Amino acid sequence: MVFLNNKILTERRSFFAHRFSMQKSVRQTLLMGTLLLATFVSTTLLSSMSQAATTADQWLIRFADAMYSYHYSGVLVYSREGQLDTVELSHDVSEAGEEARLSYLDGIPREFLQHGNQITQKISGETVASDRIHGRNPSGRFSGGLEQVKKYYQLQLKGQSRVVGRPSVVVEIIPRDNQRLGYRLWLDKESALLLKSVTLDPLSRELETFQFTSFAFTQRDKPLKKSDDKAAMPAASLPWLPEGFEVYMVKESVPVSETHLANMFSLSDGISTFSVFVEPLRADSLKEGVHQYGATVVVVRKVLNDNLAQMVTVVGEIPLHTARKVADAF
Repeated sequence: MVFLNNKILTERRSFFAHRFSMQKSVRQTLLMGTLLLATFVSTTLLSSMSQAATTADQWLIRFADAMYSYHYSGVLVYSREGQLDTVELSHDVSEAGEEARLSYLDGIPREFLQHGNQITQKISGETVASDRIHGRNPSGRFSGGLEQVKKYYQLQLKGQSRVVGRPSVVVEIIPRDNQRLGYRLWLDKESALLLKSVTLDPLSRELETFQFTSFAFTQRDKPLKKSDDKAAMPAASLPWLPEGFEVYMVKESVPVSETHLANMFSLSDGISTFSVFVEPLRADSLKEGVHQYGATVVVVRKVLNDNLAQMVTVVGEIPLHTARKVADAF
């Protein structure tokens, strides 16, 4: 889906930190669980709009407002590549920050908890990963403001529908080039909360779907004040980036396994996000290759610069050919 507020370090380390000690299916579960949590628990606001929405722009602003005005919970299904997961989600926001809980209802008991800027992942009740949200909030979405986002995406209102028994409006976010993904959102007409989302590739083919099958919300007596994080962007650059993507976080010596450290660069265009890891080549480094899991792609490439062998890994919500081009530029 769209509007992931924090494609954060936890998500990346979920893929890397367990690559030698956990089975592939469990690693994927950790990665996608964090994505699911971030998808439905967080957005950022551009400006306030209390009047009725009549355009795609206005509906997205209402959507960004909604998390500060409502508590919500429900059961949702997440489908991609013929696989279906059922998860239970609850979300709230207080002066102390966001509080969210996402639990898988199928297979091994798995749970993701967010308390403020801390995200914890558990399997069968045992904590397997915990990390803090670092760096400037890329707004998970709308980081440069709606007008900045509209340089790279068209916003269209696609009519009305019905999801989980509730009237909804359909908003489509269409890339202006083939270097980013598209999104289709079903927003609750009453609250503007997200009921369903579909991520689309550059040919408008569905990559993954999130949809509530039960949904409840309560309105706050008084909406919370929205955060206004205007931290400066880090001074960093990569050999090639799609137009509109900017580095919003840089971390050095990030643990990506029990013995490996990497430099990490996280990037966003205000809608989509991805990260790049650069680490020395070792005998037990990941093999070169490409992987795709729903809307999330992973490209691993070996590079040799000035007789220094390194592994470059690109992971995030961008088209596969874009991720390849980012990696090949090193």
